[in-house]
This record gives sequence, C-alpha cells and structure tokens, in this order.
Amino acid sequence: MDPKPAPAPSRSTAKPPVASKTPQEPPSEACEIVSNAGNCYKAGQFCRKADLGRSTHAANRRMIYCRMDGTQPRWQY
Repeated sequence: MDPKPAPAPSRSTAKPPVASKTPQEPPSEACEIVSNAGNCYKAGQFCRKADLGRSTHAANRRMIYCRMDGTQPRWQY
C-alpha cells in the first residue's frame, strides 16, 4: 500500500489590516492626566478646576499646564 500524500498547506485569503492615514493619539501612558474619556489633553482645551496648577504631557508629548485663562481654566504651554 502506498502512503497517502500529505495535504497541501492551506493559503490564507485574509488581507492584512490597512494602516490608518489619520495620526493616532499616543497611548494614555504618555499623559499623566487624561480626560474623563481617557484621552490626552491638548493645549487650549479646558481643564478641570481640580487640575489647576498641575502639569501633564499633551497629546503631542509637550508639557502643558492648567492655568486660568480669564474665567476658565485651560491647558497652556
């Protein structure tokens, strides 16, 4: 009796994931303080009054500070 030939390896038809063309926000580990949604802040955004005087890294990894801007606290460089 002849042994049966081994089955041919199957070929995957799945396509690799396509890279997004929009820049991704850095992981929250890059930002010490994040929004309630878990996102890094950007300069110019409002900050919580509880964060006044604190600093964190922005989404672009630059240091920003929560300071009063008129009557509202905002993240500033």
